[in-house]
Amino acid sequence: MDEEKKKTMDQIYKELRKVWDNQNFDSQQIRAGEDPYPSTENSLRLPIYATKSYVYSSMTELLKKHYFYSRTENPTLYALDKKLATLHGGEDALSVASGMAAIHLVSSSVLQKRIKRIKPKKLEKYYPQRHPEQIPNIIMHKNLYTGTYRLFMNLYPQMGIEPRIVDMRNLDALEDAIDDQTKLIFIETPANPTIEIIDIEKCSELIHERGGKSIVDNTFASPALQKPLELGADFVVESLTKYINGHGDALGGAIIGPKNELQNIRYFWMELQGPILSPFNAWLILRGCRTLSMRMERHCKTAMEVAQFLKNHPKVVEVVYPGLKSHPEHEIAKKQMKNFGGMIGFELESMEASYKFIDLLKFIKVGVSLGDTTSLIEYTAVMTGFDLAGWEKRSMNMSDTHFRFSIGLEDPDDLIRDLEQALSQI
Repeated sequence: MDEEKKKTMDQIYKELRKVWDNQNFDSQQIRAGEDPYPSTENSLRLPIYATKSYVYSSMTELLKKHYFYSRTENPTLYALDKKLATLHGGEDALSVASGMAAIHLVSSSVLQKRIKRIKPKKLEKYYPQRHPEQIPNIIMHKNLYTGTYRLFMNLYPQMGIEPRIVDMRNLDALEDAIDDQTKLIFIETPANPTIEIIDIEKCSELIHERGGKSIVDNTFASPALQKPLELGADFVVESLTKYINGHGDALGGAIIGPKNELQNIRYFWMELQGPILSPFNAWLILRGCRTLSMRMERHCKTAMEVAQFLKNHPKVVEVVYPGLKSHPEHEIAKKQMKNFGGMIGFELESMEASYKFIDLLKFIKVGVSLGDTTSLIEYTAVMTGFDLAGWEKRSMNMSDTHFRFSIGLEDPDDLIRDLEQALSQI
């Protein structure tokens, strides 16, 4: 028998990973996970494996193969997982149905007490109310995506998890908040929607001193601009919906981290909860990922031009962009990011002016989400933050005049022309 046919998928992957790791990022985003791929029948592009089950000629063949059922394994998703692991420099990756699914699965795995095959009457000792002095807690930055905020603040307390909100830019405050029951810190940088920058390396060091884990939401940066694992993070989550896909036509999320932890998430948490990425969406995201670095370069270049325009405009009260020296965490961004991203925050002088301004835009699209080829702007308080209470918005520094602007791939002159005509009329 051909020796190559005797190899398991894990053996093949280890050999291929050595090849991909020796490539530069621009080559990895095209080749990693896909070229070569062991079962594509010489196709240049990885096909969409639209199947639920996999059948084999013998039990020996079944046990050797990687694929059994598409709730946990699929060849199209496998290629995407290996590409993302390579781009981030992580041991493994798991692609799932959305960014929120990724956040929930990895957080649940870190918080999990590994219980297997225990009789029901013995489960009582694991109930959190039995040990109120040992209630686990998680720490998050005071400003982060509202979906993540609702997950940690509205759902997790019902599961016996205490959420703690800290301004994670203040390392002394973070250190004071961490105790022996702190299981994880959740870092989102740049933060959504206020574009604050968190020091990944220093925050990770603080939680590691107490035996906890750090999880970084890297969606605003992507691995083209920032690699949190290299800065000491334990896990990275990405909303693949955004920059990694980049075309606004597919939802997806990913977790990148240690192989043993990813196996637990894949075969326990994803198996149980079922937030599976479809093979078609995985294929679309693979397609988008091949141009990631080129797109990010353009996003960053245009964002800097637009940010400078807004900063110099008399009707704009404040502009927040990590590439501007006026950004409070500009130096941290320079240290941990390759470039400054495509997200801008800015504010006008009043709600009246804000409502009028967004209605006057003609070229720039008004809509939620980000990381698209098309520029998208949102009036934050009444779009992403529509269901937050006033006190919640104030605690997040989400003002009533804040705009979150995702810079697309259009010509910067066209974006600036549209901003200028709208601002001139308010």
